[in-house]
Amino acid sequence: MTRWLTPHNPLTGDQAGSVPITEPDHVADAVARSRTAFTTWGAMSHAERAPYLRGFAKHVLRSMDRIADVMISETGKHRSDVHAEVLAALTVLDFYAHNAARLLRPKRGALWPFLTTEGWTEYHPRGVAGIISPWNYPFFLPLLSVIEALAAGCTVVIKPSEITPLTGQLIQDLAAEAGIPDNVVQVIHGDGATGAALVDAETDIIAFTGSTAVGKKIGAAAAARLKPVILELGGKDAQIVLADANIKQAARGAVSFGVFNAGQMCVGIERVYVVSEIYDEFMTEAEKAIRKLTVATGDRTDIGPLINPAQIDIIEDHVADAVDQGARILCGGSRVETEHGIYFQPTLMTDVTHSMKLMTEETFGPIVPVMRVADEAEGLEKANDSRYGLHGSVWTGNRRHGAAVAARMKTGSVAVNDHVINFFFPSLILGGIGDSGNGGQMGSEGIKAFAIPRTITSARFKPTTRLLGAWLPRGPRPRYWTRLARVLFGWRR
Repeated sequence: MTRWLTPHNPLTGDQAGSVPITEPDHVADAVARSRTAFTTWGAMSHAERAPYLRGFAKHVLRSMDRIADVMISETGKHRSDVHAEVLAALTVLDFYAHNAARLLRPKRGALWPFLTTEGWTEYHPRGVAGIISPWNYPFFLPLLSVIEALAAGCTVVIKPSEITPLTGQLIQDLAAEAGIPDNVVQVIHGDGATGAALVDAETDIIAFTGSTAVGKKIGAAAAARLKPVILELGGKDAQIVLADANIKQAARGAVSFGVFNAGQMCVGIERVYVVSEIYDEFMTEAEKAIRKLTVATGDRTDIGPLINPAQIDIIEDHVADAVDQGARILCGGSRVETEHGIYFQPTLMTDVTHSMKLMTEETFGPIVPVMRVADEAEGLEKANDSRYGLHGSVWTGNRRHGAAVAARMKTGSVAVNDHVINFFFPSLILGGIGDSGNGGQMGSEGIKAFAIPRTITSARFKPTTRLLGAWLPRGPRPRYWTRLARVLFGWRR
């Protein structure tokens, strides 16, 4: 008997659609189909795959309104936000469609010290990639891994979040409509059991974006099979505001990227550290900015509904814990319930400390907690006092100094006088450290993660090992090796 996922629109309560659940014991069948498709797709040259990838990108561009309609139907996001998400996806699609061959070009090794042998590294597709994606950015995040895998020559099986399955299904539909061959892109549906089955199946690599707790389980399961994983996990991203910063701009940035997408963003600002001499002015500007925002008021809504209603419990727990320990709510701080959706007011808080969950655990809600620090050194120390390390930002009037401070932040990426913009730079790697994951996406590293590096050497004349006297029966005496080492390296200083 077929079971179904039936997501509902958090704005209206209407059923958005339905998709059949892929039972765990059927996941292997999808992987097997993907393996068969790989025999053709993986054997293509980059030049042969490129027209398919460019066609995919063009079809996504033509389908922006359709994609937006589907995403809105199951997330309740504002149309501007989903169009921005599609734009981010298009930057990645376009980049890899036009640069895959260059990024995976064989890399020649230096001839030194053995001039009689040449060598190079080639990059070959791993095979079948399993992609498990979240509900907060249900189009961009899975498509990021999909296009990297396809450009590398892999086939993919995607398990989207059970909260946003329609958007995940749309990726398969768009790929097919764009002419991508059958079973090169497949989508399966279900909850954690279906995702676990994908990890356990005969996939060759797993790319997971989601919570740290689930990521650790996936990493452990994959490690038992020596299967490589790419893990983009939670974040507790910090903003450091220095004394010479544009205060109004920094404050608006804190509010914008603290509450954007109702705070449901792993690279959103979840902690703010402002040096003491500008703290009061910063708080004044931040409060002005946050009080202008609207919640659940139709087309002018700045703060949309919680896509996953269960997140409200975590948000309220973090706020209550902070207040119990002495934090103050300057504005917001409460849920807003409508007939269908659950919202949380954009909230500005002060007098926060690192003893509070609000400053140490991922909240994933529209909360902006601001902490006064004595100076830059304390701000950097507090920003680095976290088990997470995904993204962060430094705000200053001196860009060169800002870059120097950014280089000392313990994160995978940092922006100076901005935030989140790194996701619109597909030529640069993104990745986290600590509990924010491992591996990287985007840039050359992102596509190479889906490839096997294979090094090949070729003797130019006679085998170099024979010239070195390494063949049996033994030839040169031990003193020969000592003299050879001195000839090769003794002249270096």
